[in-house]
Amino acid sequence: MLPLKQFVLSVCLLLSIAVMGQSVSFPPQWKFIMDDQPLYQKIGYDDAQWALLPVPMSWGKLGINKEHSIGWYRVKLILPDSMLNKDLVLHAGIIDDADETYFNEHLVGSKGKFPPNDQTAWDVERKYLIKKEWVKKENIIVIRVYNGIGDGGITGGSPMITTKANEDKLVADQIKSKRSYYQFTTSNGLIAAVYNARSQTFEHIYPHIFSYYDSGLLVKPVINNLRLLQSVTPISTQYLSNTHIIEVKYPTFALDYFCSFTRGNKIFYAVARGKEADIHDIDFTYTAGEGRVELEKKLISRGELAEKYFLFGFSDTLNAMPLLIDEMAEMQTATLREKELGFMQHLVKHCKIPSGISKDERNTIEQSIAVLKMSQVSDKEIFPLSHGQLLASLRPGVWAISWVRDASFAIEAMSKLGMYAEAKKALEFMLQAAPTNQYVHYVHNDGKDHGIGVPYLISVTRYFGNGREESDFNAAGPNIELDDFGLFLTAFYHYVNESGDRAFFEKWENKGIDQICQAIIHNISEKHMIRAESGPWEHHLPGKEFVWTSGVCARGLQLIASLQKNYQRNFTVNETAGKQLFQGILSNCLINGKYFKGNATELKPTDHHYFDVASIELFANGLINKPTLFASHMAEYNKHNRAVHDPNRGYIRFNSADSYENQEWPFAGLRVAVAETMQGSKQTAKKLINRITVYANRNNNLIPEILTNEMSAYSGAIPMVGYGAGAYVLAVLAYYGKH
Repeated sequence: MLPLKQFVLSVCLLLSIAVMGQSVSFPPQWKFIMDDQPLYQKIGYDDAQWALLPVPMSWGKLGINKEHSIGWYRVKLILPDSMLNKDLVLHAGIIDDADETYFNEHLVGSKGKFPPNDQTAWDVERKYLIKKEWVKKENIIVIRVYNGIGDGGITGGSPMITTKANEDKLVADQIKSKRSYYQFTTSNGLIAAVYNARSQTFEHIYPHIFSYYDSGLLVKPVINNLRLLQSVTPISTQYLSNTHIIEVKYPTFALDYFCSFTRGNKIFYAVARGKEADIHDIDFTYTAGEGRVELEKKLISRGELAEKYFLFGFSDTLNAMPLLIDEMAEMQTATLREKELGFMQHLVKHCKIPSGISKDERNTIEQSIAVLKMSQVSDKEIFPLSHGQLLASLRPGVWAISWVRDASFAIEAMSKLGMYAEAKKALEFMLQAAPTNQYVHYVHNDGKDHGIGVPYLISVTRYFGNGREESDFNAAGPNIELDDFGLFLTAFYHYVNESGDRAFFEKWENKGIDQICQAIIHNISEKHMIRAESGPWEHHLPGKEFVWTSGVCARGLQLIASLQKNYQRNFTVNETAGKQLFQGILSNCLINGKYFKGNATELKPTDHHYFDVASIELFANGLINKPTLFASHMAEYNKHNRAVHDPNRGYIRFNSADSYENQEWPFAGLRVAVAETMQGSKQTAKKLINRITVYANRNNNLIPEILTNEMSAYSGAIPMVGYGAGAYVLAVLAYYGKH
């Protein structure tokens, strides 16, 4: 058994070799032990007593996570003769937070830092060069791992070893093709499934679309490793017509996979289409996860062709087993695939998509609409307070959680597209969510009360799947993010303004909107800025006086005041507070009349958050409309926040040593594109939009959290919703005239 009392993980693997050309991949089971001893990196160490666990998988999912812990991974690797006497490249996976990696006792690389000055590189896939003189027939690889806060371990990636020549070719091919993502997600707001086109496997099928029920209670898969029993190579894999249907084509038949919107149930559907002789013997294998799984299958003749349906149902402590036989009876009289396709195409048809957009932009817009729809919790979910909730990322993205911030951009995009029912439900979710107010007061370790100070309505960070407020708490304290209030007001405004739903405004003006406005006003400091708080990038307490927060709160108050004025309500309080914040931004953050620094707290350009790309939102949301000031602001930020200082790339969050912050964020580039459009620089805006469009088209029309600096490869949470699909929609609509 694993000795949990010590703060170390070490894993050893006796590798069953799988050679593909000049590469060696790893099997799914690895040995491990929880302990920290320098001798673990020695070639002759005896690891026979260590246990086996699946890798890659985070310590949290394995049930062994502990913060501020150190760990090791050991790999015994026998190489084929074709890989001897050659420089190699080790792909060690994505490691959270820091690592030191050894090959035959040689330190081949490290990312992040160990204590006392620890630093995370939690999102970076490790790739290390192995010199040919170190390579033997039998080799020992050792990876020492440190986990600071949150989850830890080898959390993802594809561990393997390849020759450097092969690696160089793969990198060149990837840069040329611009393709780096091979996963497809289907969801109906109730369940979600993730297909890997490379392994031809549904990695996981989940009983809910969100990743946590409540604090520390993870939503675990009900089905793992679902795949065809037959060994046949697909011709292509795609989203069928930019919908939620995953279509895999084979030489003589096709398979469609989906979670059904039209049936509105917790059943996963696989439908084979082709001649009866070609699909008669098709079947699947899988590993059951949490709960009990049932499979109902039936071959249905439809003239010259046939369909074979596979319905996967499940039951657990929250969900009863669906009546699969009754559901299968429905398949006799109708082709469900066509109904599902029609459902999503009807939604797209009624969206306000500009007629002048390119074919590539339209494909990404349509898939973004499907992503927005798939990310919203259905009204049939068992938790009533979760209904309408929008996720920040679909699975397998790690942010399958509902953030106010991400949802606000998704709601604005939905409203401008004309997805009024979805936007309204998302707003109502937050207005009617489980009681908040747990952070009216919060005394931090500095002795200061960092709470909101007055009753508030919208979560200070995000929501659990059951609809309750979550503050993303860690060793540094909770996130208390006042920007959420301003962003929600902005989203509320755009829904009412676009839909003309005056009744919705009148219903919530006094029951909720006024309370949110008052929470903002209460937290305006003597500097006329929003006081120090966790800010847009969740850096926890004690926080800073971020220009993003003051800017989005000023704009939110301004927009609500405009609604109040339009509907003959008292608007002066909110309008005055908005002007006060605007003047505070100018007084505290405008440097030499040329650019805005990221916050009022830091004073030196070398400070961490001084050049904060979030400052672009001052121009993107319409708070400031001064083209000359915008031009000088961008001239300064292009020096500090352009990815790898390349004018053809997008933008990073901060120029820092943190890998999560100094790689390209598509969201940042898309918000810059909106600002460029609004300030009259449409040519520059189009270049930024085109960059994301090209990569989306090559990667299932999905948008990632990060494009890596090395190869512009997809990284982070994928696909992003508000910060991906929503941000893309807003940039394209702004460019074509829908501000």
